[in-house]
Amino acid sequence: MTVLDAFNAGADGCEHHAARLLASLDGGRVYALPDAPAGAAIRTFTAADGIRPFCWFDGPRTGPSQLSRAENRARHSR
Repeated sequence: MTVLDAFNAGADGCEHHAARLLASLDGGRVYALPDAPAGAAIRTFTAADGIRPFCWFDGPRTGPSQLSRAENRARHSR
């Protein structure tokens, strides 16, 4: 997988690590590498939706930037 940020800087990695990185970026995109299995990019994108961004600081994770996109959608739909 290749994950690109909003400025087109990228990093390659497996689906698991690409999903974590994508979850930590605003405006990130994911592309499958040529040897990736079919559906890898959509699996990574879907997984990133439910993963919390990487925790850079210890402490309670309650701010919107510390929650997954799915958790933020659920908070705002109440």
